[in-house]
Amino acid sequence: MEDEFFRLTTKKGKLSVEREIGVRKRDKNGGFLSPLMEFEQDPVQILDALLPLYLNSQVLRALQEAVASELAARMSAMSSATDNAVELKKGLLRVYNRERQAKITGEILEIVAGAEALNEFEWV
Repeated sequence: MEDEFFRLTTKKGKLSVEREIGVRKRDKNGGFLSPLMEFEQDPVQILDALLPLYLNSQVLRALQEAVASELAARMSAMSSATDNAVELKKGLLRVYNRERQAKITGEILEIVAGAEALNEFEWV
């Protein structure tokens, strides 16, 4: 019966995993050894190699989540700023149009008053 063995090694200062296909080892009674209990290397050595990798991945994940959170907050702030700018533009346009309409109405009243004055002047 063949099994796959994976060996955690270092080559030139970098961790690598080697795959090896082999025959299961037999225990003293002739039965097969449990693959869950069979270690090619010392478990402390494996833990020493895997623990820094695990910690690095957890720190990297936390940093990535922080960056994603910051970008989401920026997007939310920019969306709110855009909405506020649109509302401000509507309000300012409304005020501008009222002032323009008041000025036009004032000019029309001046023209009508001038024409009325001319009519009164002609009748006299």
